[in-house]
Amino acid sequence: MNSKTPPPSSPLLTPQLRTKAEVKLASLRQAGPAALPADQLLHELQVHQIELEMQNEELRRTQVALEESRDRYVDLYEFAPVGFLSLAETGQIEAINLTGAALLGEDRKRLLGLRFSRFVSSADLERWQRLFVRALRHEGKQRHELNLQRKDGTNLDVLLESLLAAGTDGRPMLRVALTDITGLKQATAELRANEDRLRLAKIAAGLGIFDRDIASGRLEVDERAREIWGVGPDEPVTYAIYMAGVHPDDRADAQAAVDRALDPDGKGAFDAEYRVINRADGSMRQVAANGQVFFNGRRAIRFVGTIKDVTAQKLLEKELQERRGELELLVKQQVAVQTAAAIAHELNQPLVAVSAYSEAAQRMLRGGVKDPKKLDQALEGAVQQAQRAGRTLHELLDFLHKGDATPEPVDLNEVVREAVDIAEENGYGGFRAVVDLESGLRPVLANRRQLQKVLIILLHNGVEAMRGAGMPTNAITIRVCTLAERGMALVTVTDSGKGLDAETAHRIFEPFFTTKPHGIGLGLAISRTLIEAHGGQLWADMEAGPGATFHFTLPFAA
Repeated sequence: MNSKTPPPSSPLLTPQLRTKAEVKLASLRQAGPAALPADQLLHELQVHQIELEMQNEELRRTQVALEESRDRYVDLYEFAPVGFLSLAETGQIEAINLTGAALLGEDRKRLLGLRFSRFVSSADLERWQRLFVRALRHEGKQRHELNLQRKDGTNLDVLLESLLAAGTDGRPMLRVALTDITGLKQATAELRANEDRLRLAKIAAGLGIFDRDIASGRLEVDERAREIWGVGPDEPVTYAIYMAGVHPDDRADAQAAVDRALDPDGKGAFDAEYRVINRADGSMRQVAANGQVFFNGRRAIRFVGTIKDVTAQKLLEKELQERRGELELLVKQQVAVQTAAAIAHELNQPLVAVSAYSEAAQRMLRGGVKDPKKLDQALEGAVQQAQRAGRTLHELLDFLHKGDATPEPVDLNEVVREAVDIAEENGYGGFRAVVDLESGLRPVLANRRQLQKVLIILLHNGVEAMRGAGMPTNAITIRVCTLAERGMALVTVTDSGKGLDAETAHRIFEPFFTTKPHGIGLGLAISRTLIEAHGGQLWADMEAGPGATFHFTLPFAA
């Protein structure tokens, strides 16, 4: 553009501004120094014009940004999840956002000028009036919960937060925020009710609660758990104190159960029974503990569970087991008597005949054998009657076992586990089974029920031996392996009792021989008969260790 060419008219330069500029320019010419040359003056004017246009454009952009920002803040104000109000010192609503109007259940235009107290429920109205007066007199934020009543009559609970401010006329006013806490109040009430029900259920069940923070080591226990352990209400409880309260003989098993629960490869379940020695009075209690470990990835973070005093239950179970044992003993004695009577009845006739034939042969031998044929007949008669007695005995035993199934291939490891479970269910508890089973063991040819009987008899005898000896440990070890040199399975049962002396070991398998005051002495005799009927052997091992050890073998299935 040539410097002599007049600048184009700017659309931003309005007629009013042009007139003002011309007046100002004339005044400057009168007051200022000599006029500049025309070309220089024109150049300066063009520069100032461009500067003004740039400033004007910047102002326009700033105005647009301010309007956009205002719109955003208006949206935030109107649609915020919290109701905003401005209350005059008279309590009238001077301003309210859309959320606040929705909370009160009324059109916003109709709310302006109404007293806020119209929407306070009658139960809280008097309290609100006191709170409103106090809020107008004190600076700082005020927080209160109020129950409001909408136009349609429904109620809602709100958290009201207010702040004292000055209006445009300088008079005091309140800026108020309303948060709907109806759902929160209902949830809190339901939670409180559930906690009350849980507390009552916990009291009724006698449950104690523990909560262990694995990372910090913090352990919290409730009043019932403190009672069981004998810990005062204000005394801190640590995991060391918890484990110290467990009976020394049960501590290893309790810790093992905790370790299993803390294993990230497991399910985090905790289930254990152990004895607790009360720190306050020294009494011993049996407890059942159940819980769950929670993990963050593979890291255990929390361990929560319950503890129940089952001492009375265990005593009752023990009494029931003793009564059941007495009843079983009585039944066994009756069965033994009836069996002995049946055997005596069936064997009496052939044994009398054997005796008669034997006496006749003896007389013939003493008087000189004059007729060898008669002597041969007498001896033959004795042999036949003895064989008859043997057949009668076998037939009677077959009759007594007629309910048992025929032998079949069975998993010996599985039978061992079943026998341990049955022994505990039948009242032979109080022992800790240490089971060492050979994996991949071939099936054996056996009658499952008869094999269970043998194992249960050996477990029962072991428990009785340990109880009678008052041994501190109560482990019974059951090992299953392959006896390679004989091609058979070998089962070994070892208790923790005092073992067998030489005389007892010599007679232990004799029928009706027993070392127990209430025993009948048929268990091991029957067991040996059953094992031998399966093609195996059962014997006592005097050199295996301090406790009693029994071995038996079984052939593998083809």
